[in-house]
Amino acid sequence: MAQNLSRINRVRALLYRKLIHLLLSILLIVPLVIGLEENYTEIYYTILLIGAAFLYIYQVKKPLISVVIRSTLEDARNNVKLNILRVAEVLNMTSVKELLASMDKLEYTFTEFIKSVERDYERKWGYLGVLMGMVGVYVSYVMVNTYAYYGVLALMFYDTFSALFGSLIGRTRMPYSSTTIEGIVMGALVFSLVVGALVGLSYLTWLYLVGIALGIVESYSGEDNLAIPVAASLLAYFLKFPRI
Repeated sequence: MAQNLSRINRVRALLYRKLIHLLLSILLIVPLVIGLEENYTEIYYTILLIGAAFLYIYQVKKPLISVVIRSTLEDARNNVKLNILRVAEVLNMTSVKELLASMDKLEYTFTEFIKSVERDYERKWGYLGVLMGMVGVYVSYVMVNTYAYYGVLALMFYDTFSALFGSLIGRTRMPYSSTTIEGIVMGALVFSLVVGALVGLSYLTWLYLVGIALGIVESYSGEDNLAIPVAASLLAYFLKFPRI
């Protein structure tokens, strides 16, 4: 029973992470979807990249500052709350007490959500995956222009579903890797079906092979958020897939 609950919690945390992953991927695909001019697209990606870099630097080099800020904000919030509670006690305002209790519960839920989503290395060393994902898409765009679209779609669909299926049904691991063959196969299937619906089902077989190649890249790259968009974009370019 405990093992099943642990597995459910891991899957739930993975779902939360992948939801955030999808939302960030939408930010990356926006300029390609709306057909933004090349110069503006580069500026857009540069701004996102600088923002992610500063977030990463801040987490890694200045963790004590964030601790002080959180502590200061928490103390200020507690002081305000105590003053409100004193007034509520005097005026017998039950609704205010209930509101504060609801706020505390919401804050606790949010804190637990963040804890469940963050991986151990992210707590220690920052959100490397966010930074590397943006680097991967930016590099893809610089190298093969709008073929970077395939790279973002690979992040959205291959990466997301390979992780989910790998966690749910994965049993056979790739040699010297934590990636599962089942996850790769299912991730490649979802990726090929989605992209095939966009570019034409005649490309389905090649897209599926690209998905399998992405699984190999993911298994041995060290950082899949960097390697997957670059590999997908380059493969789409060299295989002469249509521009989306």
